[in-house]
Order: sequence, then C-alpha cells, then structure tokens
Amino acid sequence: MTGTVVLRPVREADAEGIWRLLAPAEAEVIGMASLPASAEGAELICRDSAETVAALATGSFEMAGGCQRRLLFLAEDGGGTPLGVTGVTFKQSVPNLAVQVTTSDDGQGLTMSSSSAPWTRTELDSTFLGPGSRGRRLGTLLSRGRFMFLHLVGKQIPPTIASHLRGRFDDDGSAPFWRCFGAHFAPQWATSTEAEVALTRDPSLLDGLADHMLPVTALVLESLGPVNAASLPAFHLLRAEGLRPNGMYDPIDGGPTLVADIADTVTGRLRIHGRARIGEPGPVDALVSITSRDGFRATRADLGLDRTGLITIDEAAATAIGAGPDTLLAAVPLDPAPAYRPAPIPR
Repeated sequence: MTGTVVLRPVREADAEGIWRLLAPAEAEVIGMASLPASAEGAELICRDSAETVAALATGSFEMAGGCQRRLLFLAEDGGGTPLGVTGVTFKQSVPNLAVQVTTSDDGQGLTMSSSSAPWTRTELDSTFLGPGSRGRRLGTLLSRGRFMFLHLVGKQIPPTIASHLRGRFDDDGSAPFWRCFGAHFAPQWATSTEAEVALTRDPSLLDGLADHMLPVTALVLESLGPVNAASLPAFHLLRAEGLRPNGMYDPIDGGPTLVADIADTVTGRLRIHGRARIGEPGPVDALVSITSRDGFRATRADLGLDRTGLITIDEAAATAIGAGPDTLLAAVPLDPAPAYRPAPIPR
C-alpha cells in the first residue's frame, strides 16, 4: 500500500479503475446490487455520482417522488490505486419491500408478512475492499467515513439513514430464507440467486412478493434475521455508528434493516470542527476530513485535539486530504468516550 489511504467521491474517470477492482471478485459481490456489474455499469454509476456531488456542492440537489440518486465513494492509496468502494443511495418516496413478523390474527402464533411502502431514506450501499487491502483498518474508513460527507450535506438529503444487511447464505450461495418465503410465491426462481438476478434486471417484479403472509416455522426462525458472516464487520461498524434493527427483513435473504436519524449517529454527536495545525500527530485515533463538498477527502489518522479549536495533523495526512495550515477540518474520534470537547471556532 502506497502512502495514506483517502476516501473521496468518485469522478467519471474512476470507472475503469473501479471495474478492474471489482471484476475479479464476481463471486464475492453476488447480491450486492448497488455495485456495478459491468464496465458500462461502472461508467454509469460514476457519471451519476459525479452529477450528484456537483448538485450537492452547489446546493441545488433535489429529487421528485419516485426518484433516487447514487453517490459512490472510492478508497485509494497515495499512488491513486483503487482499494475499495462504498456508497449511498438517496431515495425519495421509492417503494420499499420488506418482511415483518407479527402475532397471527388468531393470536396463537407468529406470522411473517410482506408489504411495500414509499421509502424516503438515505440508504447505505454495499462496501467492498479488495483482498489485498483487508485487515488494514480500512473498513472503518469506508463504512463510517461516508458519514463525514453526509453531515456536510445533511440539510439536502433524507435525514433517516438505513442499511440493508445481507442474511444467511448456504455453502452453494443461496439464501435459505428464500425457500421459506419467496419461493412459495415465485416458484419460477428456484434459488435466491436466480431471484436476485431477475429482480435486479427488472425491479418492478418485486411487486409480486408483496402482500403475502406465511406462518413462522422452525425453519423460518433459523433463516430469518442472522447476518451473513461476510457482513458481520459492517453490522458491528453500523451498530457502533448508532444504527439499530427496525424489525424489517429482506424478502430474499432475510437479512435485517438498520436505521438511525443522521443527527443521532455517533458521527453527528461527536463531530468536531477545528483549524488545521501541521505537526507531530497526537494520541487520538480519528477520522478526519476537509469540509469542502466538491473536494471532499477523508482519512484515518492520529490527531492532536485540544480546547483551543485546533486539530493537529501530521504532514502526510494533511497532504493526503488536501489540507494546509488553518484549513477547516472535521474530525470524529473513534474512541467511544473521548475526553476532549473543543471550544467553538470564532466566526
């Protein structure tokens, strides 16, 4: 890995590098419909994301009902090599299909029922790290670093943050919950993998999975709610950020949905603003970013935080995020109970 790793919104020119990162991982990203599945898809998402950032940076971001917009982030090393991607989707009154468990009408058992309702949310998308970049503390930067940007544009985006976690999968790559639920109403798709592919191509087919009800059996209880092993790190990171399960489950793999109001996230409550001072790094492990919207860059670094309204950052980290002396920075200590509380910056 070369230099300090930074997280930033993608540009159109990033499409080729992102596809080179994702193409060898085809088996790993099955079901991660928010990630591009082709070179052309990467170009489309990067173009959409760049347009979204431009609208957010100028304060002109708007969405009509039934619309959604994508925002993709890239983690890269100091040499510009793509290491991982993550993203969010802004949804305005977009139908959301989910399964919930309730007491049956006769009061004698549990029933799972599916329904579709308009969903206005800032939805967290899948996160992917290349194999050579895992185990290097980059998951926190990708998963939680995007919150640094969301807080910069918080008045323009849906305030509820939501994340759909992947559920249990068998060794053959299929989700057992599909056999318990969806396969009863869509037998043309024998496995969850077949259903995922078909529904990604034509999301309107999701309507066929709404308004159904089945009793909760022992098999259902085994397959509904557990988080896929590969998604557990993301689950724990989102819990640390303040998201909590809301009782809704994915109709295909039975994975849980986590939600929080953006103002109630840990990033929202602990975020610090201060002027940059370039010097020896301090003892506080933190995420730090510049506060520019169109030039946003974030990294994980050791910082010096005190009550003078200054954030001490070393030269390498400052260069990586494009900060100089007195640049206004945002920082979020990763210690769950930091002792530091800064004085406000004079305006």
